[in-house]
Amino acid sequence: MIHSSSFVDARTLRHKLLLWVLIPMWLILMLNVVLVHQFGLDGADRRHDQYLMNAGRILRDQLRTENGRVIMRMHSGALNVLNADEKYDQVYYFLADEAQGFGFGNADLPMPAEPLSETSVYYAATYQGKPVRMMAAIVPESDVPSGRVIIVVAKTMVLHDIRAREWMWNILPLHLLLTIFVGFMMWWGVGRGLRPILKLQDELTRRSAQDLSPLPEQQVVLELQPLIRGFNGLMARLGDALRLQQNFVADAAHQLRTPLAGLKAQAELALCLTDSVEIQHSLMQMRRAADHAAHLGNQLLMLARAEPGRENYTAQTEFDLGSLVRNCTEYWVPKALHKKIDLGFERGVGDCSIEGYSALLHEMLGNLIDNALRYTPEGGRVTVRVARINENVVLEIEDNGPGIPEAERKNVFKRFYRLLGSHQDGCGLGLSIVQEICDRHHALVSILAGAEKKGTLFRIMFKYTQRSDIGQASGAYHKPKKSS
Repeated sequence: MIHSSSFVDARTLRHKLLLWVLIPMWLILMLNVVLVHQFGLDGADRRHDQYLMNAGRILRDQLRTENGRVIMRMHSGALNVLNADEKYDQVYYFLADEAQGFGFGNADLPMPAEPLSETSVYYAATYQGKPVRMMAAIVPESDVPSGRVIIVVAKTMVLHDIRAREWMWNILPLHLLLTIFVGFMMWWGVGRGLRPILKLQDELTRRSAQDLSPLPEQQVVLELQPLIRGFNGLMARLGDALRLQQNFVADAAHQLRTPLAGLKAQAELALCLTDSVEIQHSLMQMRRAADHAAHLGNQLLMLARAEPGRENYTAQTEFDLGSLVRNCTEYWVPKALHKKIDLGFERGVGDCSIEGYSALLHEMLGNLIDNALRYTPEGGRVTVRVARINENVVLEIEDNGPGIPEAERKNVFKRFYRLLGSHQDGCGLGLSIVQEICDRHHALVSILAGAEKKGTLFRIMFKYTQRSDIGQASGAYHKPKKSS
C-alpha cells in the first residue's frame, strides 16, 4: 500500500523530472513553429518565383517583329498560363526594349532598387494598393531589333499566403500531437521509474526500529544503487553503534551491581551487629562502596558527555591550554602531597592556544593525573608538561610508576578494561574518557615509556590555533618551571 506522504513525494519528484523534460520540449516546439513558418514562406516564395519566371519566358515568346515593328500577339495557351490563378491573384507585366522603342503592359510597375541585368531579380512591392511579388530582368531576344528585352512580371500574394498557411496547418498539428504523446509517455515512464523508490519507502515503513538489515541493491535501478549502498553503510555503522551502546549499558549495569550489592550486604550486616567497632568497620565499607558507585556514575556521565553529538560543536572556544593545564595540576597537588608524590608542571616556550571544550579537557587531564597518582608509589614523581612544537600543542603526563606493557597499551583505552595485578580501585573508564575527548578535539593520544624506560608517558597532540587577541610578539617566552 502506498502512503499518502509517499505519493505526494513521488508526485513532487515526478513533476520536477517532467518539468525539466517538457519545458525544453515546448521550447523546441516553439522553435519548430518558427522554422515551419519560415519553411512554408520559403516554399511559397519558390513556387511564386517559379511562376513569375515561367510567365516572363512565356511573355517574351509572344514578341514578334513584322514590317520593322515589334508586336505582341498573345496565344490562347499563353493566356491560359497567365490566368491559371485568376480565381485568387492578378498578374501584371511590362515588356520593353532598352531604347524604349516599344512597351507593352503596365508601364507603372515599380522597378527594383538595384540595376537590372540578365540575372532575374525577385522582390516584394505594392501595386495598386495590393502587396505583390515581382520579377525583373533584361534577357536577350533575337526577334527584336535591339536584341535585349526588359521583362517585369508581378503577381498578387493571395495564393502565396494560402499555400504558406496550408503548409503550417498540415505540419504543426502533427508536431503538437507528437509532443502530447511524448509527454504522456514520459509521465507514464517516470511513474514506472519511481516505483522502486516507493517500494523501498514502503519496505522501510514496515520495518521495526530494531531491523537494520541492508536493503537489496540489485533490485533497484542503477542510479539508485549508490544511494542504497550509502544507506546500507549508514545502517551498518548505526548497528555497530547500537551494539556498542548495548554492550556499554550491560557492562555499566554489571559494574554498578557490584558496589550496590556490597553496599546492601554491609547495610544488612550492620543491622545485625551490636559491637560498635564492627559497626564502624561495616559503615566504612559502606562508604567505600558508595564512593565507588558515585565515582562510577560520574565517569559514566562524563563518558556520555564526551561522545560525539552530546554537545554542540559550535560551543568550542579558543583558550590557552597552558593556563588550563596549570590550574588543573594545582588542583591535584593536595592528593600528591598526601601520597608524598612530587607533582610538577612544566611549560615550554611559545603560545599554546587551541580550540575546544575547556570543561572536557579539564576532565580529561584530571583522569590522566588521577591515574598517574594512583599507580605511582610513594616518593615517586609525576610531571605535567605543555609546549608548542611547530604547528602542534603537545600535552604530556609522565610518571615513574610501574608503567604499562607495550602489548597492553591499545587495550587500556577500552571501556571497563583494567590491567591485571594493578590492585588499584577504579572502574576502567578513565582512559576511555580520555580517548573520547581526544577524538572530539581531533587530537592524537599515544602511550610511551617514561624516562629511562621507566613509568608511563601519555602524549596528546592538539592542533595549534593562532589566537585573535594575541599579536605577533604575544607569546611571552619564559624558562620552563616546575612546581610541587
